[in-house]
Amino acid sequence: MKSVLCDINFFLDIFLKREPFYSPAAGVFKMIEDKKLRGYLCSLSFPTLYYLLSKELKREKAIKILEKVRIVFHVSPVDERIIDLALTSNFRDFEDAVQYYSAVQVKSDCLITRNKGDFKVDLLPVLTPEEFLSIVKG
Repeated sequence: MKSVLCDINFFLDIFLKREPFYSPAAGVFKMIEDKKLRGYLCSLSFPTLYYLLSKELKREKAIKILEKVRIVFHVSPVDERIIDLALTSNFRDFEDAVQYYSAVQVKSDCLITRNKGDFKVDLLPVLTPEEFLSIVKG
């Protein structure tokens, strides 16, 4: 089974229904929910996702969303090795580096994000939800 690690913007597009990004992200989410894919969210992303969701939604709604995400997605851990790789990487954004190396650590087949330009490395393919869907359905 293929596995994917999804970036925070992926979840924001779904749960804040951000157009025109909602449908492709929701399509990937459905594949994970239906167990056609193994989905991961980096452990570091949970507090950040809560913070961003709670700015737009009530606290209770943000928690409910994270509970659903936790049921559907596996959590990719962040440990000393991932932090060390992120600290010595060429990423401009430290959080992106942590997510990327977390995806590598769990042997994810790709990282799904709308901000591909933030991930300029070649250990792991980085795809938008649209690109991913076109590959798996192509």
